[in-house]
Amino acid sequence: MTITEHPLVKSYLAAVARETAGLSPERRNELLADLEEHIAVALAEASASGDDEIRTVLTRLGDPRTIAATALGDELPAPQVSRGRTLALLALLAATGLLTVFAPLLGVPALIGVIWWLWRAPQWRNRDKAIATAAALVPPLFAVALWVVPAGTLNFGLGAFTPVLLAVPALPVAAGVYLLRSAWRLS
Repeated sequence: MTITEHPLVKSYLAAVARETAGLSPERRNELLADLEEHIAVALAEASASGDDEIRTVLTRLGDPRTIAATALGDELPAPQVSRGRTLALLALLAATGLLTVFAPLLGVPALIGVIWWLWRAPQWRNRDKAIATAAALVPPLFAVALWVVPAGTLNFGLGAFTPVLLAVPALPVAAGVYLLRSAWRLS
């Protein structure tokens, strides 16, 4: 067991993590990593191995609330995300696949709105937003391909066409599930 895995150090870092819940995940992780490194150096310099020595080093570092208040003062708090708005966005994203293929006059404006809303939402990384956008754009591209390609050119037969027709509108649903898992993972 390394010195930073000591129960007192883990408890101290957990307290700082709780107090800094308002920070963005990246900033909080950076702060905790820096603090853990600082603790390791301070414990090594003090040759601290016993509980009392570790407590002394942690006391010198400061109260977790003070550290959190300083960090929170340096950065604006992470925006609060409404669970209802997130679920509404994901439900609309899932519906855009069917709407775009079977009712394009409703689906295309809904898709544009969903993509705009998705890119303004703070709870996902740009990578996740790009993946969801790409999945959401497959149904309209499929619909355009069906419209552009002459009817007799692609001779798949109904047996091959049915799974494709079912899978294409399902891609936005899969993107919604992906974003939901990503939001849980990031929070």
